[in-house]
Amino acid sequence: MEFSVEKNDENLMKAIVETIAFFDLFSYPLTGFEVWKYMNVKCELSDVLEILENKSPLPPFNERGQIGEKNGFYFLAGREEIIRERMARYNYTDKKFKRTIRLAKIFKFIPWIKMIAVGNIIGAHNLKKESDIDLFFITEARRVWLTRFFCVLIVKILGLRPKPEKMRDKICLSFFISEEAMNLEKLMLPEQKDVYFIYWLAGIAPVYDKDNIYNKFMEANVWLKNYLPNWEAGEVSYRRDAGKSFSQFYRDVVDMLFGGLERRIKEIQLEIMPRQIKDIMNIDSRVAVDDRTIKLHVNDRREEYLEKFKIQKSKCKMTIQN
Repeated sequence: MEFSVEKNDENLMKAIVETIAFFDLFSYPLTGFEVWKYMNVKCELSDVLEILENKSPLPPFNERGQIGEKNGFYFLAGREEIIRERMARYNYTDKKFKRTIRLAKIFKFIPWIKMIAVGNIIGAHNLKKESDIDLFFITEARRVWLTRFFCVLIVKILGLRPKPEKMRDKICLSFFISEEAMNLEKLMLPEQKDVYFIYWLAGIAPVYDKDNIYNKFMEANVWLKNYLPNWEAGEVSYRRDAGKSFSQFYRDVVDMLFGGLERRIKEIQLEIMPRQIKDIMNIDSRVAVDDRTIKLHVNDRREEYLEKFKIQKSKCKMTIQN
């Protein structure tokens, strides 16, 4: 993934293949609109559709042996079967969102939460049946550790914490930031094209949004448009909305009772964190911990996906500069 580049037919064709090749890693075929939305060339939707529909003067994709099309979906040649997989995952994702919304209605009792979003979606409605549900939280300033403590407590009481042998529909609570730290650019892989993180950020799906924080979050990450110039943040779907927050009076009462415990709760959580987390804490962007950010992705697969993406591009005989 490069910064957006100048538009011409060759760059458009290269960007189209690159985009389809990345999402193929997740068995996710794209519509023409999605190809345009997720590519790194600023252009009109009609420019992309013209090429996809073989109306460009350049040799069509089917002659190049790169891209196939069926029922309005585009995929790498020979990967037609992932259309069925995408359709099946729509239903799995819908069920996981329903579970998430029920849980978010409980999390709302933690008054410092400003946003809850599902975060392990690459593309829309693309969660595997056996996958857990990876949640991303934005909290009030100076309340990130208290928020995580109560979230973990709730999930543990409900028996929803993931285990290696049982991940399906469990809740992963590994990414919290405060409203003071909403620009996530610093968490990208250094000196690399962090393509997975870019699409992760573009794909987060809020189910609870207090004080319009999702739009503020996206404004804080306006740099994303450097990579995805045609992409726009979506609105929170009313079908996937946990509802309004409780009153300011409720928040003030709870904060009066527990707010002073932030530092002590942080100390307790750091003391009981597993050794594998402590050993890599703050040495890179996998595990980032301070008073504004708690990111505990020990099994951070971004470099793995980057290498797979390079291989994928090579198979497509692409000439994108690495």
